[in-house]
Amino acid sequence: MSVEIIKNYLLDISEMKVIGSFTDPVQAAAAFHEYEKVDFLFLDIGMEVSGLDVARMLKNKVRFIVFVTGHVDFALEAFEFGDAYLVKPVNYDVLTRAIKHLLSRHKRQVEI
Repeated sequence: MSVEIIKNYLLDISEMKVIGSFTDPVQAAAAFHEYEKVDFLFLDIGMEVSGLDVARMLKNKVRFIVFVTGHVDFALEAFEFGDAYLVKPVNYDVLTRAIKHLLSRHKRQVEI
């Protein structure tokens, strides 16, 4: 259910384009072979394969990894591989602030 909510939030943000949505981490990882580079990857930590493991595998193919999870105790470890950590239930304003912050951080890095 939260996958659909996050997807609907993203569809409402003009800077975002959803190119895929997966609940199976193996299918998600396989789909990344079709993409050259993805700007945002939203992951839950509590999946069949840990979202932390997925982040480790895909870090080089993704500009920003955002963890959306109910597991608050993994925050420190998640920042080793991720760029934002949102605790469920995530509301629209929190998600958009995180996205805008990451995009502005990226813009500043590009300008340097």
